[in-house]
Amino acid sequence: MLSQLQVDVEKLAAPGSRKVGSSGHDKAVEYLKERMLGSGLEPYLEQSYELSYQVELTLYTNLAGVRPGLDRTLKPILLVAHYDTCGDQPGADDNAAAIAIWFEVLEALKTINLQRDIIILFPDAEEPPRFLSEHMGSTKFYEKQLQNPIHAGLVLDLVGHDIPLEGFEELLFIFGAESHQELAEILTETKPPDGLKNIATLNRYVGDLSDHHVLRKHGEPYLFFTCGRWEHYHQQSDIPENLNYAKMARISQYLVGMIEALDSRGLMETSAEYDPVNMELYLLKRALGPYLDQQDIAIENREDIQKFVLNWIKQHQL
Repeated sequence: MLSQLQVDVEKLAAPGSRKVGSSGHDKAVEYLKERMLGSGLEPYLEQSYELSYQVELTLYTNLAGVRPGLDRTLKPILLVAHYDTCGDQPGADDNAAAIAIWFEVLEALKTINLQRDIIILFPDAEEPPRFLSEHMGSTKFYEKQLQNPIHAGLVLDLVGHDIPLEGFEELLFIFGAESHQELAEILTETKPPDGLKNIATLNRYVGDLSDHHVLRKHGEPYLFFTCGRWEHYHQQSDIPENLNYAKMARISQYLVGMIEALDSRGLMETSAEYDPVNMELYLLKRALGPYLDQQDIAIENREDIQKFVLNWIKQHQL
């Protein structure tokens, strides 16, 4: 029997493409609306989950819903995963896996009393030719469709696969903790479930790879979660059979804990970017300690972290 994670991925990947303007894109919109309703989400605006906008002759559709919290005067937490694909690929990892994980998280949150609203956003137009432009779905949502300030944003992209490195398949990379000091504290305190390992470091080492772009640009507290690029990235081989659903389930569990921690924190406004070096050192050594010792790699400061991370990304093409 398939898990709900697998069902969601297979339903979204089945048409073979969610390219804007394709029938697969239209089918994805209808499936996501059905799942959002079944997850108990209220439409973010008026009576529909659909937030459409047009650029030249192309119509794009963001999808947004709300899971109400106990105190609706508090700033909401924004959860994000784009649903379009880069051309004619099934897009199982990019980005159906992330969407499936958020639905898994929403199911788990049904038994948890959160104070804050949760806004779930499935933006359109993350892929080229709108990538990092003003017409990117997440940018359009934040700058034109968002009604009130957010508490923080959590963004997922490419989170369904093993890291293609023996012994480190279960790694999850996290970027953006420099956007608020308390995010580093949350990452230090929130332990991932057994089997999942996490590393966090500065977003500038890799650049804006996804929908957190607009949050960073506007100075919002955010975290971006990814397993990096791999051989099936933007390929027709990005199919459901290549994903690790057990890892996805563990990521879902981890994110529930992150949301609970965020819900309970005030995240007071700060005037300067924070350097989370101590948190990065702690997570690196927790996840990679034996490897670092074996390779005789000493990591003790920001310079060491930067050298190691950039070399690792280049060496393993992450």
